[in-house]
Amino acid sequence: MLNPRRPEILALIAALYIALVLNQPFWRKFHDLVSPHSTRDWLFLAAAGVVISSIAYLALLAVSLKPLLRAVILILLPLTAAASYFMSEYGILIDAQMVRNVLETDTRETSDLITWKLIGYVAILGFVPAIAFCLVPWTERSWAHDLRAKFAYAAAATVLCLAALMPMIGDVLSLGREHRELKMTLTPLNYISAVTSYLRLEGRKKAKVIEQYGEDARRAATGSTRKSLFIVVVGETARADHFALNGYARTTNPELSKTPDLINFPAAYSCGTDTAQSVPCMFSGFDRKAFSNAKAETRENLLDILKRTGVDVLWRENQAGCKGVCDRVPTETLTGHVAPTFFPSTENGDDILVDGIDGRIAELEGDTVIVLHMMGSHGPAYWKRYPPKFETFTPACKDSQFSRCELSAIVNAYDNTLVYTDHVLARLIGVLSGAADHGVDAGMLYVSDHGESLGEGGLYLHGMPYALAPEAQIHVPMVMWLSPSLRKERGIDQKCMLDRASARAGHDNLFHSVLGIMNVTTRVYDPALDLFAACRGKPQKAYGLLAP
Repeated sequence: MLNPRRPEILALIAALYIALVLNQPFWRKFHDLVSPHSTRDWLFLAAAGVVISSIAYLALLAVSLKPLLRAVILILLPLTAAASYFMSEYGILIDAQMVRNVLETDTRETSDLITWKLIGYVAILGFVPAIAFCLVPWTERSWAHDLRAKFAYAAAATVLCLAALMPMIGDVLSLGREHRELKMTLTPLNYISAVTSYLRLEGRKKAKVIEQYGEDARRAATGSTRKSLFIVVVGETARADHFALNGYARTTNPELSKTPDLINFPAAYSCGTDTAQSVPCMFSGFDRKAFSNAKAETRENLLDILKRTGVDVLWRENQAGCKGVCDRVPTETLTGHVAPTFFPSTENGDDILVDGIDGRIAELEGDTVIVLHMMGSHGPAYWKRYPPKFETFTPACKDSQFSRCELSAIVNAYDNTLVYTDHVLARLIGVLSGAADHGVDAGMLYVSDHGESLGEGGLYLHGMPYALAPEAQIHVPMVMWLSPSLRKERGIDQKCMLDRASARAGHDNLFHSVLGIMNVTTRVYDPALDLFAACRGKPQKAYGLLAP
């Protein structure tokens, strides 16, 4: 009879618990992919269970000294239970980018993810078994006896693992090649690998020496005495197919749909699937394929180039930070202010980003670019992202634990955030419409940083690896509005813009389009990516737009 006080048996029990109990998201995914119908299929599933359990057991045997193994179990079980919860509850995958996203999320956003279900899940499936494991007394024996026993059990586990694996090796390799996402659901391998990759990438960064970019930038003279103001609105977690402007059946754009001269881009795509990647990418000058956070963090971006040419730049923040983009320009953080725009919560709604813009227009000293970073539709606490009067669709889920809500209620809450975003953008356009009275030519461009999954295929939230991400996480809404005076000053044909708006666009266009609209010349500007370039009535040379 197996003695549960022996370390090799304790390690075996822990390995089976981790492999078979705490890996339910993996086994559900594995089962769906294999879709077993034949005896061979079921044998494949069983063999996978043997292999994964054996590998987990061998790993625990390697650290099965009493204090070390107990410490490992006390850390491993709660962390693995938490990872399993988030994968089960939201359908996420865990990779290095997800780790970055987690580490760069502020406490206010993190608190929305901490639910009683999470606490119970980690306590019951993580801490209780870990403490029970540590309370079991170990059989005392000599080190030689201990070593012989562990070696024998390790040899048996290795033979069992190979016996289960070898007949199915072709199936394993095929499934692994076709579905690389599987390893991102296998705990604790997924989060250990993800954290290791993240730390390796961070370690490769050089000291914060910022490389100049677009150092040849200058502004082309236009001879105009009027000032210009262009506002870039960085949205959060809005998906294109839930914008009524893009054909969504619900009235999520009640105000923008009535806004004259609005230009809608129905085929806009993001650079990433989370804020930590998308926001630096859209301002970096790298396209999506060439972008990496490490490269962007050591090079100047769009805001630096604008500032160098004499454009006044301001970043207004109602989110969890600019991810390094605004480090070298004036920044206003509005998240901590108590304002009546989000009564009765002490958190601010995105209306606060528009507050005071009219006063700034009246006092504008020179050409200016302002970036407004929205809280938008950040989940899972969608109901916190809009004032009560914007609760258009009911009943709305008011729980961060999605399993407590009907899917329709989750979608209702999410769609309400878009109704509020619509209002904020329409209000901003209303303010900019009056800029001409102060001798200011104004315009704005809104684009969300990424989209959001709302239960399709069991997925929620965002942050999937881009190659595996569903359309909902990368297809984003993008709209633009230019005042008549700005269009006239820049020679922009509105009909041409409307005709071309249906072409694929997105984050790759933002850098070059802002340079173009602000008359900045530089070798790093690419007119092919400037949304305005093809619709300028005047020759591009008059505006100093240079090909790279």
